[in-house]
Amino acid sequence: MKKSVSTSVLVASGLMLIGCGDEGPVVPEVTTPMEASVHQRAGGPAQIEGRTGPGALYGLYLPAEWNGDLALYAHGYTDPAAPVALPGKVDLRDALLALGYGVAWSSYSENGYAVKDGVIRTRQLRGLFASKFGMPKRTYLMGHSLGGIITLMSAEKNPGLYAGALPMCSLVGGGALELDYIYHVRALFDYSFPGVIPGSVLDVPEGLTFEAVAPAVIGAILADPAAAQELAGVDQIELPYTNFNQLIESILFPLFFNIVGTEDFFDRTHRVFVDNSMTVYTGSLDDAALNAGVERYAAAPNARDYLERWYQPKGNLKIPVLTLHTTMDPVVPLFHESAYASIVDAAGRSDLLVQRVVDRYGHCTFTADEQISAFLDLVNWAESGVAPAP
Repeated sequence: MKKSVSTSVLVASGLMLIGCGDEGPVVPEVTTPMEASVHQRAGGPAQIEGRTGPGALYGLYLPAEWNGDLALYAHGYTDPAAPVALPGKVDLRDALLALGYGVAWSSYSENGYAVKDGVIRTRQLRGLFASKFGMPKRTYLMGHSLGGIITLMSAEKNPGLYAGALPMCSLVGGGALELDYIYHVRALFDYSFPGVIPGSVLDVPEGLTFEAVAPAVIGAILADPAAAQELAGVDQIELPYTNFNQLIESILFPLFFNIVGTEDFFDRTHRVFVDNSMTVYTGSLDDAALNAGVERYAAAPNARDYLERWYQPKGNLKIPVLTLHTTMDPVVPLFHESAYASIVDAAGRSDLLVQRVVDRYGHCTFTADEQISAFLDLVNWAESGVAPAP
């Protein structure tokens, strides 16, 4: 069994993550475009990149031969400490432009779990694009990870604005389901490898970085791989892996979001936002010892209300939604797809949901062809009324 792995496996990989009530459509803030720059390559696409208040960057892109439709892209999770920046999905953007679609995206005004701001900024893009290039015939939504739940919330809340939605590798089962998974992994890791990570599940020391923690975590796993395998097999998380390197990655990914994102969530909810107080962990070698020894924490009701609002999907679809997920996603597990299928079924709208699964390890590890094929199938569905195959 191979036991060596670079400590930069995740640190250098540019991780993305990945999450309302029934109060009605989200109304965007009124902003004025500022500092816009226009570029036009001879015979190529036009692009306008600028800034809207407060602090959001935007990019609008028009192909040389526009088919009249627009694709809005919502980006995934970004470290709260990083500066806001436009998405880096240039290959995806250029592929859509080559097919004749206009493209628009935003940095949002903030990083971290920016679901609310992401929905507002993404909706603004449609008006910005129309003001510069003309109103599109149809507007489609798409996004990876956290951008996928922004995509889904936008589709559920404001279906009249959009023709279809493509959430990819996303927490479509809801923010609470995703955060419980991440914090289960941290609690189980601390039980299996006590003292390796400073602080505790909800007490991440100020200034602690993932880069500082990753080597110690990897070292602990290498020293006791059996404990890591037992941790991964606990029923409440069931970490995906087919080899030892994947096992290490599947443990590191949730720990990354625990370390980087905990303060951000406290800033948003002002309360404990996850709960394992009643969880009965199963699937270990000694469940009684595990349940007696694992750290417990209880969520404040209003903190869970935040996750309900931003965002617990309702499933009352009015436009086509096609989801795309890998079978072995260590960041946003595949169980999100079955959870959302149940939500949509309960709402009686399964006819407007197609779920496509790619048999592969990794988070958002789709090929360009898989993503473009899914997008074009969504477009054909919206135009023809005939749902594509899963």
